[in-house]
Amino acid sequence: MAGLTDMQLKEVFDLFDADGSGSIENQELELVMQALGFEGVTENQINTMIKEVDVDNSGKMEFDEFKIMIRREAPASDSREEIAAAFAAFSGKNEDGNTKEFITVQDLCNVAASINETCEPSKYQEILNCAPGTGYGTDEEGNSTGLTIIQWREIMDQVNHTKFDSLGK
Repeated sequence: MAGLTDMQLKEVFDLFDADGSGSIENQELELVMQALGFEGVTENQINTMIKEVDVDNSGKMEFDEFKIMIRREAPASDSREEIAAAFAAFSGKNEDGNTKEFITVQDLCNVAASINETCEPSKYQEILNCAPGTGYGTDEEGNSTGLTIIQWREIMDQVNHTKFDSLGK
């Protein structure tokens, strides 16, 4: 985890700051935890995680506080199944009921809507464009049309999929 640059951490933070407010609130952190494969995280656990790093007592986790949380936790590697489950949480299902092979801007908008946040397609497009590799393809403007599970795994490897001891996964 110490090897991640502030820029890399900022990209991760922005991905989960669904409303672009510059902070991660309870609902957004709950989504982060679900995406990381933690199920049944209570509101009290979420509040505790924020309070542990909330140096300005705002009740929210700003980027500097996010860095503190990420860098203090011991990194652990996840199984392929856990990474696939996190990918599925974002990509959704296709017509056959199977996990889609890529995450689109619309999928990210659906995640935002699920936590009552406004969809910001240009922000999400920027996230897809910054992902490592070529992805699912590009449109006529050169924008990425989807984030593949291979890219997702690479991103998760960069983040090292931090485990949160207080959740006892």
